[in-house]
Amino acid sequence: MKKYKISLNDMDSNFFHFTWKSNLANIEEKGLLPKKGHPAKYIEETEKVFFIQGLNNLLILFDCWINVYKKVPLLPQLNITYGLGSKAMRSKYFLMFLVDFYFMIIRNSKKHKKYAYEIFDKLLSECILLNLNIEENIDFSFSDIDQIKARGYKKRHLIELGYSEKYSDMNSNKMDNWNLHTLSGKVINSNKLKLCVINNSISIRDILDYILENTKINLKDMCPNLYDYLNSYKSC
Repeated sequence: MKKYKISLNDMDSNFFHFTWKSNLANIEEKGLLPKKGHPAKYIEETEKVFFIQGLNNLLILFDCWINVYKKVPLLPQLNITYGLGSKAMRSKYFLMFLVDFYFMIIRNSKKHKKYAYEIFDKLLSECILLNLNIEENIDFSFSDIDQIKARGYKKRHLIELGYSEKYSDMNSNKMDNWNLHTLSGKVINSNKLKLCVINNSISIRDILDYILENTKINLKDMCPNLYDYLNSYKSC
């Protein structure tokens, strides 16, 4: 796959998608295939390729991912419970205080936090970043609907699921630039993809370091989960 050298022009422009290194050979052969990733498979309706606009939004996406993984069950056997819970949260007949109670009891859980940081640490070690040469109204639409926003969750639960009023438009069902997606079922052909590099490195850790050195985002304010990871877990 051709290489794409990251520059300062990418901080707020161009499109990017991160994925596991182990997927690269398959992506080179078949392109980026639409899918429902974990844990979004329980709350998304259709399969899509997700991406961000600009590297600043990668920080926001990482913050969201850490936040989400702090909320999911620690045992894989309980994933079905997570799936049922996501449905219950949309039901007007379900007792919402039970959902609020669940979020309350795990909010300061050290085990959930450690689990989320371990997952994110693995992501940084084993993922790569792709540049997507895609076009509006052909591959995606900026006016497309965020299916999670549109499914009837209460605002406070959307925030628990990883959204934030600091970087998401909570009064609109449209996609945010940190959580864009292609048209449903759309495959991104491999000729539209390039492997991102910084100083001849494809390491997403090195790319993250470059973004942190050049971003103007107040990380502590905008991305508190990522900020905590960088200043506590990562330094251990």
